[in-house]
Amino acid sequence: MGTVIYQAIDITAGYGRKVVFGNLSLDLIKGSCTFIIGANGCGKSTLFSVLAGIKKMRSGQLLLDGEKAAVRQLQKQIGYVPQDNPLFSELTVWDNLLLWYGGKKAVQKEMDGGVIEKLGLRDILKKRVGTLSGGMQRRACIGCAMAGNPRILIMDEPGAALDLECKEILYSYLDEYRKAEGTVLMSSHEKAEWEMGDRIFLLKDGILQDFRSS
Repeated sequence: MGTVIYQAIDITAGYGRKVVFGNLSLDLIKGSCTFIIGANGCGKSTLFSVLAGIKKMRSGQLLLDGEKAAVRQLQKQIGYVPQDNPLFSELTVWDNLLLWYGGKKAVQKEMDGGVIEKLGLRDILKKRVGTLSGGMQRRACIGCAMAGNPRILIMDEPGAALDLECKEILYSYLDEYRKAEGTVLMSSHEKAEWEMGDRIFLLKDGILQDFRSS
């Protein structure tokens, strides 16, 4: 077993009086790819938003490198790609990247050989996000999520809107990211994608079960 980079310990979250999951624990291994699978509405998106530091949990602990992590620290260390497109649809891809990366210099650093080039975004920089296909929008979301070179990438159904070419680009990028010791957590309904995973967990009735380990 490798080095544990991120831990969720006995976390509970929900909405109003509804508890989506309770006392749930999960370890992420440095450089690994972990899948969370389950039926629609089982709580995957809620879990991912908690782990990304977006949604507050009711109880439990989130640890980075064995130490309790503040929300701001989580958001710096984790790139998050939610199911819904978080980008400004009326702005160009370039303008969205500027907002996420904090300026032109940081974006240009990722142009030649960086994440922007690897995700095939250079040719669509001047296009408005709202005019792009679902797959192109997804790739732009991932490009924005990688601002600041996060150590962990959490993606909620990243392949749902992608055609075959876009999926190949995404898979190739994830392979490079992991080789550079990046850690991936993602959800998917496509069994073919699960082959990328080192571990797969099933979220059912608020409980995380080991679906397959390798």
